[in-house]
Amino acid sequence: MDTWRHIPAMFSQGVQVTSHTVSEHVRSKVVPASSVIDVFASSSTCSLGSTSTCPRPNALAYGNILYHIEPSSKEAAESALVAALAHFRMSRQDVTLEDATVLQLDMTRDGVHPWEVVAYNYVSSGSSSIRVRVNHGVNFHLTFVTSTTRHRAVVHLNTLEHSYVVLEHSHFPAILVSPSAPPPDAPSSSFAEPKIATYNVWNVNPPGVVYGHANRWSMYSRRMDHLVAFVRQVDADIVGLQEVRVDNSFGPVGHHAQIQHIMERLGTAYQYVYRPAMAYPNDQNPMEHVEEGPAILSKHPILTSDYVLLSRVVDDPNDSHHRLCLHAAVDVPHWGVVDVYVTHLSLSERSREQTMVEVWEFMQQGKGVTQVLLGDLNAEPQSHGIQFLQGKVPLHGHTTDLRDAWLHVHHEEPEPKSKDKVHVEHAFTFPSDDPVKRIDFVLSRGQGHAVSCDVFGQAPTADSAHFPKDNGMLSQAQDSPVYASDHRGVVATFRV
Repeated sequence: MDTWRHIPAMFSQGVQVTSHTVSEHVRSKVVPASSVIDVFASSSTCSLGSTSTCPRPNALAYGNILYHIEPSSKEAAESALVAALAHFRMSRQDVTLEDATVLQLDMTRDGVHPWEVVAYNYVSSGSSSIRVRVNHGVNFHLTFVTSTTRHRAVVHLNTLEHSYVVLEHSHFPAILVSPSAPPPDAPSSSFAEPKIATYNVWNVNPPGVVYGHANRWSMYSRRMDHLVAFVRQVDADIVGLQEVRVDNSFGPVGHHAQIQHIMERLGTAYQYVYRPAMAYPNDQNPMEHVEEGPAILSKHPILTSDYVLLSRVVDDPNDSHHRLCLHAAVDVPHWGVVDVYVTHLSLSERSREQTMVEVWEFMQQGKGVTQVLLGDLNAEPQSHGIQFLQGKVPLHGHTTDLRDAWLHVHHEEPEPKSKDKVHVEHAFTFPSDDPVKRIDFVLSRGQGHAVSCDVFGQAPTADSAHFPKDNGMLSQAQDSPVYASDHRGVVATFRV
């Protein structure tokens, strides 16, 4: 069996490790939706000088990770802060650290108990064993200020490599006098028609079997270059991303987070928040850290962010992934505070409809002038769930007043699998190589309405465009077009 580098030195040789949970599995058939979770609000009760922890017993931070926040030691917080400031190219002497807590990424297999494994050490004189809690590192939640700006950052420490990566960074004026007030030097019409986009980024595909493991990183990097080029071209004020992954088995040391890959290409134009929805357990290598979730990018200040874990039916094979809805309150000049929600819904229709209601209930808590829902909803417009979100039909006793940006602009829904050129090129979002359905959406309520809406990300890379489309996206002969994602993005322009 695999050995793990962080197992104590006494077990460094001759180690065999069981890959089962020591604790009892107590699985409920339905995992209910969580209350609203704000990791920075939780940190307010965990000061740097505190010696107690701030856990939420038997609760999940996200799929397969227990919620356990504790105060950071000053030394650990300082190390994480220095790493973050180096990334931001900021001077330490200009910064005051206000708060720092950590989320221990303790794995669970049953949603209740920590996942523990037993390491056995066989030597000539006998054997010994030790219980090891499966931990995927530490997330630092840092709040720090300069003379003019308040910053929030989530910094992940990979404890196997002892490398840091910034998973989230938002900032706004230290003294926020009037949210949504225009910058003093901004023309009155500069943000009159903001753009909002959604894009499923297809995590770290394609897998190694397609291009070979030796070529996978270079092919993935090529795809990310292409994807970010589309994001730059669209130039949206706010972008919601889905399937953003961290995979410590993929990429160079300290370079395993997809949000890192995207933001390094985009530069400093956007603030961003990222929340994993699920960590994926690996029985053969429990210390392998793989997780995935949504993100929100914004050109304007992100004032707050929080999220809700959506319910899940454990025994439904189409509902095997944990899901969440991520929220950020964005201060958009000349519009106001816009509540942005991003989600990626289940393949199970039963679960999907239930979580649509949960998302809608979450959206109604928004205090901004507008609420916008972005995401890969895994449902077509003809489905009952989407018609509920479009405000056409009730669902489980609820009704919405959301407007579907694409339908609001184009008025008429295309028939499923339509071969009409306009529908194929400007309506359908999946799959990129042969689009036949519209499952990615921009929906809104409140002030402002969409005046244009289109898809983007249609074309493969220029050097692969000559390959036949019939070869799909994953030809092991390496003769398929290379698309930015298996989904196309959707962008809507709003008139405020």
